[in-house]
Amino acid sequence: MTEQFYRMKDLANIPERPARTHMYKSGINKGKVRVIGARQASKGLIGVSEKTLWEWVRKGEFPQPIRLSPTITVWRASDIAEWMKQKDRSIEV
Repeated sequence: MTEQFYRMKDLANIPERPARTHMYKSGINKGKVRVIGARQASKGLIGVSEKTLWEWVRKGEFPQPIRLSPTITVWRASDIAEWMKQKDRSIEV
């Protein structure tokens, strides 16, 4: 059985972002236009914002992530499941 992982987009709520264009004002791309695509809103497994999750990690209230590369951060699914079980127990008490 292989270990499963979650990325931030799986855990945190993602707000909707409309499509837009950006014109570079300086540098080698000055005057060029970049199209930034729309993004639909999505509800994450944890149900809080990305900022809140990083704050919880910083405070030690959420499992530490694993850095696979400078741009890819993941959490073990087993760590998240255990954290959710502990949260359920603390709510019941």
